[in-house]
Amino acid sequence: MLLAFALLNLRGFPKIPQGKPKEIPKVSILVPVRDEAENIGECLASLLRQDYPDYEVLVYEEGSKDDTKAILSGFSDPRLQVIFGDGPPPEWLGKPWACARLAEMAKGELLLFVDADVRLAPEALVSAVAALERENIDLLSLLPRQEMPNLGAALHVALIPWSLSSFFPLFVPKLRRVAVGQFLLIRRAAYEKIGGHGAVRAEVLEDQALASRAAKAGLRLKLFFSGDLARCRMYRGFWEANRGLAKNLFPIFKKKLLPFAFVWTWLFYVAWQPLFVLPLALLGYVSSELIRPAAWALGSAFFLWAFTALRFRLP
Repeated sequence: MLLAFALLNLRGFPKIPQGKPKEIPKVSILVPVRDEAENIGECLASLLRQDYPDYEVLVYEEGSKDDTKAILSGFSDPRLQVIFGDGPPPEWLGKPWACARLAEMAKGELLLFVDADVRLAPEALVSAVAALERENIDLLSLLPRQEMPNLGAALHVALIPWSLSSFFPLFVPKLRRVAVGQFLLIRRAAYEKIGGHGAVRAEVLEDQALASRAAKAGLRLKLFFSGDLARCRMYRGFWEANRGLAKNLFPIFKKKLLPFAFVWTWLFYVAWQPLFVLPLALLGYVSSELIRPAAWALGSAFFLWAFTALRFRLP
């Protein structure tokens, strides 16, 4: 089933094509920032190099303890506005709060939320707006090409494109409830219709919560792979990646322990059982009738991973 999903999602989760829109609505690029000294300089430089003719960039910084403020203060561009704001009030998490404030100040008809660890090619924004127009959708999200500087980060980050392409039936438009907050483009009218970030103020995975609300409201959304149009380096090592994904995995299951435990137990069983069963069957310790299904399972798993790695350029 996972392999079937991955193949069908070639259409439901395609690589975004480069192109130009017929109309040029104003776009507000919105970047929430905290302790991003290692990333924000490259991110902003890439945002200010976009080929799109009508856009602004708004950055909301709050609570940084590194050199983020100094780096932001060094930028000067008429399209850029940096807000040094306050932390979230009670019942709000930091990122939804920053995104909500940015949306309030934005002037664009389209809102593009971008994480600070993302770098965009100059054609990224114009291609995204063209795809939004061509597909006639309300919310467009990109999964950037994930940069993994070492094996420790790769062991974790590679799970993201693998799970998105293998577990979600994105080839069925009515079942699309997935978005990636690293690059999320939404029409202002659609954003306001679903309540904006105020409606997901306490959500760790605010991008998934927005996508879910958009789907329930009957809006049209679609996820694309960015190819070379966007890059993201989420983590720089094993333990940083481990902490980051551990924080996000449980909320995917709406903090319900039973489905969380069931899914991961099942995945562990499916992934590891054939590795033990095949050699035991070949050595005669278990029934030889298990050789064919175990070999088929291992072959399918290898093909799925190879297919995913080639498609998303994983190590």
